[in-house]
Amino acid sequence: MTPEARTDATEASHMDEVDVNPGVDRATEPDEEQVLRDLYGEPDRDGIFRGEGSA
Repeated sequence: MTPEARTDATEASHMDEVDVNPGVDRATEPDEEQVLRDLYGEPDRDGIFRGEGSA
């Protein structure tokens, strides 16, 4: 969005297209889950990597 402080109407009109894939929360690469574990530690009970684990 340009400038940063304002909303660009054209860009905002596409917001309904963001993350519409039902599998958006699934890993797209075979090692993605391991990379996330290495960076953020174990996921929480909901499977979300919150960065609160050991790095």
